[in-house]
Amino acid sequence: MIFRNFFHHAFVGLAALLAALPQPAAAQVGVGRSGFSTVQSMNAREYWDAVFWFGRCFARTSQPIALDLLASEPLSREEQAIFARVFNGQESNCLNAVLQLSMAQPHIRGAIAEGFIRDGPPPPARLLVTAPAAGATIHNITEAARCYTATHAAEVRALIMETRPASSQELAAIQRMGPDFLQCVPPEARGYRFNTTDLRYRLAEALLRLGLAGTPAQPQPAASQPAR
Repeated sequence: MIFRNFFHHAFVGLAALLAALPQPAAAQVGVGRSGFSTVQSMNAREYWDAVFWFGRCFARTSQPIALDLLASEPLSREEQAIFARVFNGQESNCLNAVLQLSMAQPHIRGAIAEGFIRDGPPPPARLLVTAPAAGATIHNITEAARCYTATHAAEVRALIMETRPASSQELAAIQRMGPDFLQCVPPEARGYRFNTTDLRYRLAEALLRLGLAGTPAQPQPAASQPAR
């Protein structure tokens, strides 16, 4: 039920955006891609390009608040307060070209994590987390992404560095990850359709916060409590 509720809250706020463009076929892992409308009437490719470049710019030019955002709990009041600061127009020059763009918050967060992986310094100690303990119950997609990334860092890094968001190459890479990723998903949640780019961004944040962005894949020490 916790996993079900997480998916409901994570995606219900995107319903209007998800309806903007047709959905392509899902991958074997149960993933799909989405198009988004904006107040600038951008098409899906323009939307994902804008998110991609905003994340890289923000990670490079606004590191303190970017790190605060990534250290916050997804869907928390703290995260919402930081997003309000990001989009009040005073925290970054990266908004100039996309000020009127309606970007989904999980995409912004993930794109910033990807920006750090591509261009930024290693994450500070306060950002680092451990993977869920072996055999621990996985409660949400954040924990599932950390579970998978802990033992598949090379695959996740290749996804981030060698593909672009919402591309056919991204879809193919996540299809290949599917069987192993599903081992980190509770059986009752394996019927969910994972959006490929949403999953990409969860994996990017997991790679960064596990401290594996620039290293070969190595299992991480298990936490005494499941990490969120």
